[in-house]
Order: sequence, then structure tokens, then C-alpha cells
Amino acid sequence: MSLFNKKQDTDYAYAVARVRSNELSLLTEADTEQLIEAESYDEAMQKLADSGWGEVSKDTDYAVYLEDHFASHWAFLEEILEDIHELDLLLIQNDMQNLKAALKNLLLPEPVDGVYSKATVYDTDALVEAVKVKEWGELPEFMQAPAQEAYEVLTTTANGQLADAIIDRATLERILYLGKKSGSSVLANIAERKVATANIKNALRCANTGKSRDFIESSLAECETLNKTSLTEAALNGADTVLSYLEMTDYKEGAEQFRESTSKFEKWCDDLLMECVSEAKYTPFGVEPIVAYYVASDAEVKTARIILSAKKNNLSKDLIRERVRTLYV
Repeated sequence: MSLFNKKQDTDYAYAVARVRSNELSLLTEADTEQLIEAESYDEAMQKLADSGWGEVSKDTDYAVYLEDHFASHWAFLEEILEDIHELDLLLIQNDMQNLKAALKNLLLPEPVDGVYSKATVYDTDALVEAVKVKEWGELPEFMQAPAQEAYEVLTTTANGQLADAIIDRATLERILYLGKKSGSSVLANIAERKVATANIKNALRCANTGKSRDFIESSLAECETLNKTSLTEAALNGADTVLSYLEMTDYKEGAEQFRESTSKFEKWCDDLLMECVSEAKYTPFGVEPIVAYYVASDAEVKTARIILSAKKNNLSKDLIRERVRTLYV
């Protein structure tokens, strides 16, 4: 049973046509190379501005600049899709990050501004207000239990890491649920890979920091391509054991990339999602080209962020090239 009403592929004809037009403005490999070749951070920012990303000045915060650019992509998808909730699994992580930020702000003497993502599934102001007054029932149903549990952890033990782990696992479970109920094999595949790679990152992080079994189990979500019990046992025995376990799964390449460098591993995780939508370039109808556009938009923003951060820190051009993501266009 699909989470939303079943549509014919041709019902997406208008949206796909709009997406195909907008794809022409996405960063290409040549554009990326020009950014890498820029002699300074300011020059790279100006190149983005010249590409239509918005005006920049000496005071422009590149993190905010990039988030605004990505939010414009999501606004475009909201405009062209009859039911934007078909894409919830792609963005729900932002809502859950906002939930974590709202909970932590609740406990601060002075709430911190500017910590909330702008591209979200649910109304952020309503979410923040529900947390502020501790009306958990006002949150979307799947958020209610983890929000309350995380709040209790924060107020009784001040264990921010465990509170984050509780919400992160709920996020992964929601992504899997939405993928399975979507009726789209592409969305289901993206959901599985997002959850699997998040599990891998969590297992490695727990292994490197010596987390307990309870903490590890609180951090990992069940998925089809990784065994949670095996991954938990591996994490208890160290990062090398986690990588050895991965070498016996579909994620062998991820273990190899991690052994080379964490930046290569992070790139591999993102490129896995691009593989899911690579065929959508040749699909004339259906939701797949729209999903592909989202993934491509996300990849170009991550690529721009990597380059700009590297420019700020005077990293070599070769090192930047090693880190940039595979692009769709």
C-alpha cells in the first residue's frame, strides 16, 4: 500500500519538464573545476554568484548562502509537485535536526538563533513552539516518543550524545518507513542506502569512542542490507572489526575507502545516492527524475561547501578534487 495515492507516470509530465529545464543550471564538472581553480575563497564565491546563485559581499556567510540556495531548490519542487510529501524521506532529516536544536535550545539560558534548517517537511515555527511548551502531542506522531525520551535524557542525565542518538535512530526508522511505503523503487533504494551508511558511520563513531552496547543499540536502526546485531558486536570490538564486517557485505567498497581516508569514505557515501538516480537521466516520466533533481541539488551544494571551506583553509587543489562529489549533470 503506497503512502500516497498511486499516480500514473504521465501525471508527472509537467513537473519533469520543469525539472529538465532547471537541470541546465546545476553545476557541471566543468563548473566545479573552475571553482577549484579559483585563486581565492572570494573568487570562488564570485563565480557562484555569476552562475546565478545570488549576490555576495565581503560579509556573506557561505554556510547561510548555500542553505538559501538549497532552500530555493526545495521551494521549486514544492511549486511543481502536486504532493510534495512524496519526497518527505529526502528532507525529513532536516526536521529531525531542527527537533534536536529545539530541545537543546530549551535548556539554554539564552536560545541560539540561526540553528534551524530552512528546507523542511514540517513548519519549523510550529515544531519549535511545541517543544518550547513541551506539548509533545502537537508534534508529528513519529516525533512524539523520541522527542519526549530525548528531553528526559537531557534533563535527567544531561547526556546530549544519547539524546541525539535517540532522535537519529528515529530519523532513520522514519526514512525506511517512507521508502517502503512510497511505491517507488528508487526512493526505497535511496532510503535503504541512507540508513545503511548512517548505521556504518554511527558504528564506527561508537567503536572509536568506546560506547556501551546500550548506546550502540540506541544509535543503529534495523535495515535489510546490514545486520544490526552483527554491526553492534563489531562496534564493541573496535573500528577494525566494523570494517572487517563491512568487507563481507554490499558495502565492502566503503570499508576500503574508509581505510584510505575519512574524506574518501564520506564521498563514497554521497556517491552511493547518486548511483540510485543515475538512470533517471534517461527516464521521461514518473517521480524518478524529480527525485534525481533533488539528489543532484544536494550534491552540488555539498560540493560547493567542500570547495569553499577548503579555499578558506588554503587546502591544495588536488586535495579538493579528491573530496568533491559526483555530480548528476
